[in-house]
Amino acid sequence: MKAKLLTVVALVLLTASVSNAQDYKSAIGGKLGYGLIASYKTFLSETNAVDIFGGIRWGGIVAGAYWEKHYPISGLDNLQWYWGFGGSFTTWDYGYVGYDTYYEVGVSGVLGLDYSFDDIPLNLSIDWAPTIVVVDSWDYPGASYNRFRGGYGAVSVRYILKR
Repeated sequence: MKAKLLTVVALVLLTASVSNAQDYKSAIGGKLGYGLIASYKTFLSETNAVDIFGGIRWGGIVAGAYWEKHYPISGLDNLQWYWGFGGSFTTWDYGYVGYDTYYEVGVSGVLGLDYSFDDIPLNLSIDWAPTIVVVDSWDYPGASYNRFRGGYGAVSVRYILKR
């Protein structure tokens, strides 16, 4: 009986702490670190968000989206941490004779921090998005090279559209 009561109390406390994870509904801005990338982030629920991004980088384009699960950081108002996953499509041009434009399709995990200001409509976030390349323009039978991209990540600056 005590175990059931303790479980119910723990679930209520967890729900209460997670239910206030967001400080804004949607925001638009840019990601610094990927190139010249636009970003639109919107919350689908109190803790679930989607970050859709696209733009230009390295003479090519990038487009993708992440689903993110947000959690408040106890004692730090307006700061949340998040994890999630998503995917992207990227192209770029090496600029060398004999090299075609490269492309890749990747599946990513994402881990980050998200902060929104009370006094001004500004959201800042920083994330790390390790990516595994699923297919690219160098695919051929017997190809063997590193498909892990551990250096992907960004600092995002967004204008809060709706609280």
